[in-house]
Amino acid sequence: MLDFDYLLERVGTFGKYQIIVFISLCYFGIPSGLNALASVFLSYTPEYRCLMYPLDNSSLYPNLTNEELFNLTTPLDDKNNPIDACQRYGYDLTECSGPNDFSCVNKSEPLVSCDEYYYNDSPFEKTTVTEFDLVCDRRISHSLSSSAYMIGMFVGSLLFGNIADRFGRKFTIILTCYGMLFSMLGVAFCNMIELFSFTRFLVATFAMGCNVAIFCYIMEMVGTKWRTLVGISYQMAFAIGYMLWSGIAYLYRDWHQMELGAVVMSAPLAIIVLIVPESGRWLFTAGKEKKGKKVVSIMARLNKVKLDENIWSEAEKSAQERENDETDDTSYSTIDLFKHSKLRIVTLKVGFNWAVNSMVYYGISLNAGSLAGDIFLNNIYAGVLEIASYTVCAATMDFVGRRLLLTITLTGAGVALLVSTIVNAFADGDESLILVGVVFAFIGKALVSGSFAVIYNFTGELFPTVVRSNGIGFGSMSARIGSVLSPFIIGLQDYVSWLPNTIFGAVAVIGGLLSLTFRDTTGKPMMETIEEAELFYAGKDISRREKMTEGYDNKAAIVVDEDERKTSTQL
Repeated sequence: MLDFDYLLERVGTFGKYQIIVFISLCYFGIPSGLNALASVFLSYTPEYRCLMYPLDNSSLYPNLTNEELFNLTTPLDDKNNPIDACQRYGYDLTECSGPNDFSCVNKSEPLVSCDEYYYNDSPFEKTTVTEFDLVCDRRISHSLSSSAYMIGMFVGSLLFGNIADRFGRKFTIILTCYGMLFSMLGVAFCNMIELFSFTRFLVATFAMGCNVAIFCYIMEMVGTKWRTLVGISYQMAFAIGYMLWSGIAYLYRDWHQMELGAVVMSAPLAIIVLIVPESGRWLFTAGKEKKGKKVVSIMARLNKVKLDENIWSEAEKSAQERENDETDDTSYSTIDLFKHSKLRIVTLKVGFNWAVNSMVYYGISLNAGSLAGDIFLNNIYAGVLEIASYTVCAATMDFVGRRLLLTITLTGAGVALLVSTIVNAFADGDESLILVGVVFAFIGKALVSGSFAVIYNFTGELFPTVVRSNGIGFGSMSARIGSVLSPFIIGLQDYVSWLPNTIFGAVAVIGGLLSLTFRDTTGKPMMETIEEAELFYAGKDISRREKMTEGYDNKAAIVVDEDERKTSTQL
């Protein structure tokens, strides 16, 4: 076996090879962003009311405007807004024979539920909501179809992580990429909401599996100091992906055509994943030394570095030394995150933080269609602000600190949403106040995007090496819980308009303030064992790596106060 880290230091930790592969795999951000926020456009809910013939027959009543039809058929409030668009006055429509015959209209009749619906065809001619009548008593199907995607993400993160470790990154990427593309094609031809929900579930399952494998790949091929930059930059591609919806949806106003447009935009990934080589690190770990050497040789050639036999020998020797130093053969699982008191508390706080971030992020994103203003421009503005947020976080994370930056971004997102909600509640049609409400909603979206980026990196540093992947996995599973709840919380606006953003804002503030209870990991050495983590959580700094006996017998050998560290240095 060869030490890949040793070879990486020799061929370059972030050279031409890594840049080419990174940019190529970042294309996955296009379908990832398109799929994750597809329901904003595919399942857009337009203005609707009861369809009432013959009043809705334009040949019999050619001069009736939509506003006049609302007034004749639907109970309105004092601002001429529908009190309940799911009901109409229950008069007998057959008494009207047109044109200009309104003898059937009787607003004193009791209200009845709609038999059919009229939908405003602006800005979209057809969405899943209008095709499958996902309004009124079928609203739950709308929320379920959105949650089906989030559940698919949960399944994909559980299923394909293990497959990527066992069969390789490239195999998993190819499998999930083609599965995602074919599932997206299936979505475009759905004619039932149940089939739409199922195919969207498949899209999410494969998309999340592809994301897991690609993220592992790009983090494995670069040096340690580049991982923060690469990890956050990779997330920027996601924002670019969903920004493309504005162009696709502007050109195609039928949801079937929109989805086909998304498939076309995603198709180049099918070629990219075939060209990109396997992860060199995984090949050496899996014992495929010959193939691993080939990948490293390609890396060295592109990075303009010459390899000789001495480097291969030194890499083998380094791997043997590392293997000899490995004394802990214990296998850890998610259960181990809850066996130790302080680790258990950190795990629960991390899980809550991930759930809040995901809930708020998808809550704002999926509800973008309800914001005042042009839906196409709003989507672009949100993407630009998200990219800007990632850039600021990447530039300031090491200076401000993980804990403080997480607190600022998540609490700030919550405050911005609450301000937006309050302003909208008192806007009363005032265009300037409505604009202020939209601006604060965008600020909330940008801040929670940054918060999501910070918690991902922060989580990797909060857990020791032996349970780090389990800790990140638990956080990811918790995030799926938050994202599954988002569509149902959004649905509450049909009953109380201000309630969804109030919930999102409140939990974001709580999550942000709770983040202050984490211990900051900025500039701290990575923890290796659970024992070291327990001591770190207790406020003691790890000064050096020494093997520990069972329990905490060697606390003194591992932890020293600041004064003792200075004394040791002087001696």
